[in-house]
Amino acid sequence: MEAFMAMVPQLLQLLLFLIMFGMGMTLTLDDFKRVGQFPKAVFIGLCNQVVLLPLVGLLIISVLPMDPVVAMGLMIVSACPGGATSNLISHLSKGDTALSISLTAISSVITVFTIPFIINYSLLHIMGESGKAIQLPVMTTIINIIKLTALPVAIGMFINYRFPDFSQRSRKALAWGSGIFILIALALIVLKLAELGNVWDFIMAAGLGVICLNILTFGIGFISSRVLRLNTPQSITISIESGMQNNVLGMAIATAPTMLNNPAMATSAGVYGIIMCTLGLGLIYLFRQLPSE
Repeated sequence: MEAFMAMVPQLLQLLLFLIMFGMGMTLTLDDFKRVGQFPKAVFIGLCNQVVLLPLVGLLIISVLPMDPVVAMGLMIVSACPGGATSNLISHLSKGDTALSISLTAISSVITVFTIPFIINYSLLHIMGESGKAIQLPVMTTIINIIKLTALPVAIGMFINYRFPDFSQRSRKALAWGSGIFILIALALIVLKLAELGNVWDFIMAAGLGVICLNILTFGIGFISSRVLRLNTPQSITISIESGMQNNVLGMAIATAPTMLNNPAMATSAGVYGIIMCTLGLGLIYLFRQLPSE
């Protein structure tokens, strides 16, 4: 059992690779080019994902009393937008699926470079001088994230380009597979946390902050889109893309020996995955009641 638990960080990275590979098999170059078709919606979506999301995270950890390790975990989640399930949730919610795919594709490229800077700033902000000892090496982290996200997406896109019929037939299996891999990742982090202490205590410590982050980002994404006069399907998609984070990437960053190597910091990402999926199912029902424009 000890040997298996020692492999958890590597298993999380493998699961993330497979999830991102599956996502890549649903993407084409047109998904990146689509920014020119509705630049306003893409710009608003990316601002919510890359700028407002970390700011909301900082606000929450400044207002709510929480352990520094849990607060750091919340900021790791805030730095990792573009959840693997957001495209499916957006589609089921009658959102703009094409916009959802484009935002996921573009944000997965941008955040390769923004993640290390957001996390290093958070370490200094939350932990002060002690945070300097665990700063992420920027270039090493960028390379690691590229290997875990951009590379499998590129491989998946290449397969989709060369074998479109195979990719199309695999869509349902890929969707189910991604969901199963996310559940396995959550189970692994629960096992890892059990090594460190009482799992329920960890969940309680992270729960309120995670719920606030999830609800606020869903809400800000939708309201900002409506205020800026996007249509209902676009607003639904931006809400979901703002509120559904890549929690498996967050868990991988927290546990990987070459990155933070701190499983306790994965608590918030693990709890976030549970809350995110639960609220996501509720949003499907609510958004489907909205009149289309």
